[in-house]
This record gives sequence, C-alpha cells and structure tokens, in this order.
Amino acid sequence: MRRPVPIEALIMDLIRDKGDMWFNDLMQALRAWYPDVTEKEVLTALMRLELSRLIIVQKVVRKDGATYHIRIVKD
Repeated sequence: MRRPVPIEALIMDLIRDKGDMWFNDLMQALRAWYPDVTEKEVLTALMRLELSRLIIVQKVVRKDGATYHIRIVKD
C-alpha cells in the first residue's frame, strides 16, 4: 500500500533516535503513524533495509516465542 511517508523512512528515524529496538516496540510506534500497518509490511521493510546494509536484524528465540532485535549499522 502506498503511504505518504514510507515505512522504511519511519523505521530508520525510530532506530536512529533509539539506537536499537525490539520488534514489538517498533510495531507499536509504527501503528501510531499507520493504524492499519501489517507485520508483513514491516518485515518486508526490515528486509529491504537489512539488504541495503543500513540495519541489523537479529532473531531472538525466547520461551514465549521468537522476536526480532533491530539496531542500526555503525560506520
């Protein structure tokens, strides 16, 4: 879906401000901008940013399930 501000740009701004984020916190922040955002859209945007070598996404497995830790790539 076309959005006025791309999800990738919002993700980069949020991660630059915080330094690193958990996936659940990222979803909550993005839902403040776009209430109809889906996990699929966010995961696709994260994949694009990771392939561009702008962020690092690590899968963390816990007792309650798997989640992702996102951080920005340091120069």
